[in-house]
Amino acid sequence: PCASKEFQKKYSSPNTMLVRSPYASLVLILLLTSSSGLSPSSSAYYRSNFPLSTFGSATQDSTVSGRLLHPSFVECGSLLIPNVVAGTINWGESSPSVESYPSGAFFDVAERYSTSPMVALGMGWGTTEELFKGSASSCTVGTKFTPTPWRKKPSDVVEAALRSRDRLGVDKIPLYSIHMPDLFDNGLDEVYWDGMVECVERGIVENVGVSNYGSTLLRRAHGYFRERGVDLAANQIHYSLLYNGKSEECRKTAAELGVTTFGYQGLAMGLLTGSYNKYYIMKHLSSYGLTAADGYRLADVDAAMPTKYKKNGRSFLETRDLQKYAATSGVDALVAEMVKVGVKHGKTVAQVAVNYCVCKGVVPIVGCSTLQQFHSNLGGGGDWRLDDEDVARLEAVQVARFDGAGFKRSEGKFVGYGEKKWSLD
Repeated sequence: PCASKEFQKKYSSPNTMLVRSPYASLVLILLLTSSSGLSPSSSAYYRSNFPLSTFGSATQDSTVSGRLLHPSFVECGSLLIPNVVAGTINWGESSPSVESYPSGAFFDVAERYSTSPMVALGMGWGTTEELFKGSASSCTVGTKFTPTPWRKKPSDVVEAALRSRDRLGVDKIPLYSIHMPDLFDNGLDEVYWDGMVECVERGIVENVGVSNYGSTLLRRAHGYFRERGVDLAANQIHYSLLYNGKSEECRKTAAELGVTTFGYQGLAMGLLTGSYNKYYIMKHLSSYGLTAADGYRLADVDAAMPTKYKKNGRSFLETRDLQKYAATSGVDALVAEMVKVGVKHGKTVAQVAVNYCVCKGVVPIVGCSTLQQFHSNLGGGGDWRLDDEDVARLEAVQVARFDGAGFKRSEGKFVGYGEKKWSLD
């Protein structure tokens, strides 16, 4: 009933469903143990549990700071993390326990992520962080401080970090980031930066990061931290095949400064999984060059888009915006090209979308609500890569830019008392 007219017209579902073909099992690369006594995020821990010979030879591209780094992992400050990490923004009480995930995984969390519906009103913060208490020895967690109108002192950052540390149950937060720029034009960015420096000096956090900073603000923050003897480890931004204009400039700036870029919405809220367009594409294979005469087996095309559209807990506004975009933006043509690339590599459309970010030097934060999704997301990373021809093919498709749906936007966020905006310039 909440489907847009455009979506109903183009993507109305049939009474029968296509049978999903089985596809190759994904090789889980994070079978780590904590028996070594080393931190799961330390370089020594990964080298101890993952000799380079386990994955193949390191290449020149995997040389960082004069030493070999396997392409399945990325340096972020003092951390060594997988090149695909798990997002928890949609976790709830029914989500799998943290203990059920493989050791060594990295999870992106925030104090304002919550299993409570009251989070929309700015309440119920911290419940997602609490899910990780007692699991610090098996995974690495990065969490975030949220600017608010009533947080106006460096001590507010420190107090928030102490509360997050307690909820996570760790001695030191591996990565602590500012969730967004000062949205209230109160000149508080430097105040928050001072608070982050104090967190490092007091041993509360190991690495500091920022989120949703454009190139200009990122340079300012980097210089500010450097003058105080603190390295800025990360910047988290929206990055995907459907949103890589301003984001790509941010990534280049970050690379120049030695800052790791994390990218959220790499699957564009499900648009780049094929789920919104699968039925239409399967009915018009010849229009997309995906027939047997084009060299593609029906089973392979079907397997490249293993998921069928489901609402998946999206709000009314999000569902409306996503369906309208799917029906009017031309994203179906992009998904069809992604199918071709996926068949070539034995991967799904979603894994192609994830690997595109990896190829661009971005660590994709991919949401997962089940273990199956987690393992599938990892299959988008690892040590395989799209080739230059694949990337050029995907970027050549003309499609409208996607900057989010509902209140979840690339340069804005609903924070409980209205929608606040920032700029990635």
